[in-house]
Amino acid sequence: MKKFFLLLTVTSSLLFQACIGWGSDDADDIDPFPTGSYEPVIMQRSDFEASTILENTPRTIENSGKIYIKDNFIFVNEVNQGFHLINNTDPTNPVNIGFIKVLGSSDLSIKEDVFYANNATDLIAFKIDEATETLTITKRLENVFPQIWSPEGVIYYPIEDNEVIVDWELIN
Repeated sequence: MKKFFLLLTVTSSLLFQACIGWGSDDADDIDPFPTGSYEPVIMQRSDFEASTILENTPRTIENSGKIYIKDNFIFVNEVNQGFHLINNTDPTNPVNIGFIKVLGSSDLSIKEDVFYANNATDLIAFKIDEATETLTITKRLENVFPQIWSPEGVIYYPIEDNEVIVDWELIN
């Protein structure tokens, strides 16, 4: 019985410490439970479909998702924004060279020279022409995926037929 009581006491103590965290004096800590609520970022379908482009100016990686490798390139997902394009010809010195803007994106697949990505609710296939530095969508399947969930877990938000939720932003 003493062993059981000792085990219960130690377990309770560890659980309590895990729940309260260790604390920090660093003012730059990110709040894992932000206060406020989220609002959807909604676009008209026509603007949404025209927004997928290749930007020749690299962006800073802020909210990275999955990472993909194809030939001498690395693609890093910027959650719900697109993919950073990194030239990895010299693995000791990878160079961020551009950004593939694909709103509402979280995943990418590549077969030969065709890229497949979720574009919010749509599935798109596209090609990149390195010579002209352009992106061409070769196929779009609309409404293949459900709406993007809010960080609060809202799985449905009423929108018009010609609208698409591309992200959620925190409001206070």
